[in-house]
This record gives sequence, structure tokens and C-alpha cells, in this order.
Amino acid sequence: MNYLTILVMLLVAGAIVLLFAMAGELYARTGGLEGSPESTPGGTGVRPLEGARFGARPRTWPEPFTRFGSGGPHLLLVLSTTCASCEDVAVQLAAQPDTDDLGVVVTTADAADAAQFIHRHGIARFPYLVDEGATWVSTEFGVKISPSAAVIKDGRLVSALLFSDVAATRAAVHAAKEAV
Repeated sequence: MNYLTILVMLLVAGAIVLLFAMAGELYARTGGLEGSPESTPGGTGVRPLEGARFGARPRTWPEPFTRFGSGGPHLLLVLSTTCASCEDVAVQLAAQPDTDDLGVVVTTADAADAAQFIHRHGIARFPYLVDEGATWVSTEFGVKISPSAAVIKDGRLVSALLFSDVAATRAAVHAAKEAV
């Protein structure tokens, strides 16, 4: 074999290793495949979000969320216009009752995409913020993944969750509220 063939084989082997590493990272971040031994039977799909800045209090609350600066707990759902899981969560929002404790942050690269997302899923009935570049939610709370939920009490981030089920997330927040 010549050196070119060996070099190509090494590059292909490296690419395969990188592909498996990326698949492993995705598996770890999503909690595994449904029904896998790592998934809990009857799981809710609600897990703690690492990297959030617990205890953080925003310097300013955007207009739709000014009441989140006190009381609570309040739930801010962080959805992205480019996330397939966020589309599923947005569909689930249609079944949620209107409440004062729920807000939606729509992260996007383009405000027009966010407007379509909000209209398509009827999100405008909730307090919402279009966060271009995810600058507000990532700067203020360290939340950089979607779909995620930020639990706010007395204006501070007290919990951050990765989730796939809105009802299960609200139930988990309600259970924590009752336990306190």
C-alpha cells in the first residue's frame, strides 16, 4: 500500500471515531433512546439542566415578564425556532390552560421565523419574548439549550430543566412548590 492510501484510511477511521463521539454526546444530552436501560420506565422526560446560573437575577425583565421579578414560582419555557423537539413542545402548549405563572422565550436567529413560529403554535396567548440570538436568556440565566424550562422564584433562577413534556414539567414544578 502506498502512503496516500494509508493516509486516507487514517482519515476515514478518525472521522468514524468522531461520528461515534458525537452520537454518544447526543445520546447523553437527550437521556438515551426511549425504552433503553438508561431511560426510566414511565419517565417524564424532565431532567436538570447543567450549566445554568442558579440564583441569577436578571438586570432587567423584558416587558412581558416584569411580574416574574417577584413571587412565583414562574415557569419560563425556552423554545427555539430551529428545534424539532421545540415544535413538539409548542404543539403541547395548545392544551395548556392560560395561567399567570407561564411565559415563553422564543430564541431565534431571525425575527420573521419567530413570528411564524408564534403564530403557527398560538404562543401569543402566553406572555412571550422573541430573543434573537438567545442573548437575553443565555446572558441572564446561562440557559443555552432548548427546549428547557427556567423556574423563577422571587426574581431568581431556582431551577432549570431539560424537558419534552409540558404537563410533566409543570407537575414537577408544582410538586416542588408543594414540598417547600
